[in-house]
Amino acid sequence: MFTIRTFALCASLLLSSFLFAQPPGSNLSTRDANQVNTLGVTNSTLFDQLMVTVEGVGSNSRLTQEHQDLKPYLMPVRKMGFRGSDWSYMLASCLEYYVNLSRNFKDNLSPDYISLSLQSQGQRSSLDQGLKFLVQNGTVSAAIVPYDAAQISSTVYATTKYQINNYLHLFQPFASPREKIFELRKALLRGNPVLIEFQASSDFPRIGPTRTWEPDRNDGNLSYTLLVIGFDENLQAFEVLSSWGSTWANNGYLTINYNDLANRASNGYVMIPNTY
Repeated sequence: MFTIRTFALCASLLLSSFLFAQPPGSNLSTRDANQVNTLGVTNSTLFDQLMVTVEGVGSNSRLTQEHQDLKPYLMPVRKMGFRGSDWSYMLASCLEYYVNLSRNFKDNLSPDYISLSLQSQGQRSSLDQGLKFLVQNGTVSAAIVPYDAAQISSTVYATTKYQINNYLHLFQPFASPREKIFELRKALLRGNPVLIEFQASSDFPRIGPTRTWEPDRNDGNLSYTLLVIGFDENLQAFEVLSSWGSTWANNGYLTINYNDLANRASNGYVMIPNTY
């Protein structure tokens, strides 16, 4: 039966399709992201409309692509200090990727400005709070607030802030491994690194020289933030970046099997960047 509730649902879907529809091949503009009022888009029907395609790096092609590697476009691997947080360092690395792509110089951004600012505001220190902070406030150059800083100097108030428009909550813990793999590959194909919360043991940050990760049957459930920067269909594996320096794994990078990563990735996020 065609009820009033059904009519309202249809009308809502029609309105959404009208607001967010783009002609094929058109470029995403800042206005598209600004039409969404909530921070952290969870509606999967909006992912295609709001996720950028990075020019010269990503593609919207429906053809099967066997490989994607964003490593050449990233800043050198860094190691966080004892005061640092892996989630803020991965946020800064991800934002640097977008900021530096279209610029003639490479600027390191401050992860510690994000974490110290949240602490001073009495807010929860976490990846999703850090993403909200980047939308509302942004971060500064690491030349202003250096790595492993103990405090924020007053000079930050007169310096450039680097923000994002919004972010996509690409998948949540209840998503199936197949859904997670699909969303990860789609984002990477478009040239977007993906921030993930990854469950592993206490030894995970101390992995020695190796290219691939073999999960332990008794692996723990501590949460770490990693940046997924590539995939290889032939290997059926993703490549991730950590914040533990170039001595970790393979010069700071690690290859993880599709299913192993999907089974342990609880949340995945993609930035909707500003234009710099």
